[in-house]
Amino acid sequence: MGSYLLGIDLGGTKVSAAVFDEGNRIVGRARAKTRAQRDDEDVFETIAKTGREAVADAGIESKHLIALGIGSPGPLDPDSGYIVDSVNIKFKNFPLGPRLSERFGCPAFVINDVSAGTYGEFKAGAGRGASHVLGIFIGTGIGGGLILDGSLYHGFSKNAGEVGHIIIKAGGPQCGCGNRGCLEALASRTAMTRKIKKAIRTGHKTIIKRMVDKKADVIPSSVLKEAYDAGDRVVMKVVHQAAHYVGVGVGSLVNLLGPEAVVLGGGVIDALGEYMMETIESVTREVAFEFTTKDLRIVRAELGDDSGVTGAALLARESLSYV
Repeated sequence: MGSYLLGIDLGGTKVSAAVFDEGNRIVGRARAKTRAQRDDEDVFETIAKTGREAVADAGIESKHLIALGIGSPGPLDPDSGYIVDSVNIKFKNFPLGPRLSERFGCPAFVINDVSAGTYGEFKAGAGRGASHVLGIFIGTGIGGGLILDGSLYHGFSKNAGEVGHIIIKAGGPQCGCGNRGCLEALASRTAMTRKIKKAIRTGHKTIIKRMVDKKADVIPSSVLKEAYDAGDRVVMKVVHQAAHYVGVGVGSLVNLLGPEAVVLGGGVIDALGEYMMETIESVTREVAFEFTTKDLRIVRAELGDDSGVTGAALLARESLSYV
C-alpha cells in the first residue's frame, strides 16, 4: 500500500500528527491538547493516540508505515531517541523514540521540535532555495533551528539551536530553564501572559481580564490577537515589547551566523505576525551589521501547523538510509 510516513509535532500546548504518502502529500491528520502538566506516561499515551488517529484518518494501518519522525522539546539525544529533559513537558531521560517504535512497529526518529519545523520550512516552505536558514518559532516557549550549507545543524551537543535561551537582558525575568533574561522569558507567550497578569494586578485596564480565566497559565494566541484587534493598550504594549526583544535576538544571531533567510513561525507569529514582523525586521537591521542584512530575507513561516510534522516526516525518510 505504499511507503507511508508519520510525522508528529509535540509542543507544550498541542500534539499534531500527519501521515504522508510517497509524494510527501498529507493524507491523514489528527491533533490533541498536550496537557503538559501531566506525568510522562500520560503525555506519551496522548502522543501515541494522536498518531493512531492520524493513521486511521489516512485509511491505513500502522503496518503500512515505513518510519515515523517526532519533533519534541529538548534537550534530547537524536541517536538514542531519549528526551534528556524538557522545560515545558515532564520528560526526563524518557525513551520516546524506542517507545514509539515499539508502539507503531517501525523505526522512530526523534528530533528537536523547532529543528523539525525549520527543516520543514527549508524543504517545503518559506526557506526553499536558501542554503543557510535560521528558524525561530514563538509559542509557549521559543525554539530555534539551523540549516547550514543545506544541512540541519545539530552541533557537538546534538542540541544546537536553542535560541530561546540566549540572554537578551542580563538579570531580567527568570526563565523556565532557571536562567534570567532569556529571550523566551521576555518574548514567548508565557512571558506575555506574565506581563499582562502583572498589569492587571497593578490596576491597568485590559479586556483580557474578562476573556480568560485568571488561573490560566498561558493566554491563547487567538485571545491576544482578539484583544489587540480591539485596541487593548496593555496587550498592544506587551506584543510590541516582545517583537522588540525578538528583533534584538535575531539581529545578534544574524551577526553570528550570517543566514540567507530568517523564518519566523509558531502560534504567536501565526496569530500576531502582522503586528510584530515590521518591528522584528526593523530592530534586526538596527542591531545587525549592514553587510550581514544586505540580502537577508526575514519571512513568516508558510506551512503553519504543518511545519513541524512535515520536517519530522521528511527527516525520518532521509534517516532511513542511515539505519
